[in-house]
Amino acid sequence: MPWKYATVCSSNMNRSMEAHNQMLKQGLCVRSFGTGTTVRLPGPSESRPNVYEFGTPYADILADLKSKDVHLYTSNGLIK
Repeated sequence: MPWKYATVCSSNMNRSMEAHNQMLKQGLCVRSFGTGTTVRLPGPSESRPNVYEFGTPYADILADLKSKDVHLYTSNGLIK
């Protein structure tokens, strides 16, 4: 039986998402979990994060970020 891994973060973002991505690239079985009440991604300022409910599809988050400020979120590395 192969090992299974989990990444855990308050908002299930940033470092835990990158760790998840790197583990997937290595072919590991990994799932991510958040301990907070919402997913919080960097916004236009520290006091104005982008907030999403857990379970929001990544495609919806991407579309929302692009509609808000594609240049900002591309330049800060949040989207490609």
